[in-house]
Amino acid sequence: MASDDQPAPVDGRSRRSAAEARLEQAFDEGTLYRLRSAVAAHAAALGAGARQSDDLLVIAGELASNAIRWGGGAGQLRLWRDGQAILCRVTDSGPGLADPDGQGRQPPPVSVPNGRGLWIIRQLADRLDIRTGSAGTTITAAIELRSP
Repeated sequence: MASDDQPAPVDGRSRRSAAEARLEQAFDEGTLYRLRSAVAAHAAALGAGARQSDDLLVIAGELASNAIRWGGGAGQLRLWRDGQAILCRVTDSGPGLADPDGQGRQPPPVSVPNGRGLWIIRQLADRLDIRTGSAGTTITAAIELRSP
């Protein structure tokens, strides 16, 4: 056990270094590449393995793309570690989602060009929380850190 009676991080990093690795970044269509690069760098610093980093990149990219396309053209991403999980939260100022609990539960038909983002996120995330209303949407996805 670590000195604060919580398990030590799986990668041996100190709690302080993992906490300092959190990311908070605004984004829009012109900054998606920079956002994805930042998520990749911070995921590793937060203790994600290669597969978890890949999953976080897809999750962050899909959430950010959805915020740009459907949520007002821009958003805010936050990435941090909470115990044995890395959380990725994207907030936008769009009109909100209809039926947030039902969004992404089933893959859309192949003939439909859109609508796969939340379905993909649900496949990769261990937990997903969607808060939505007329002032915008906040989606938080969690990836549990597991030993390789």
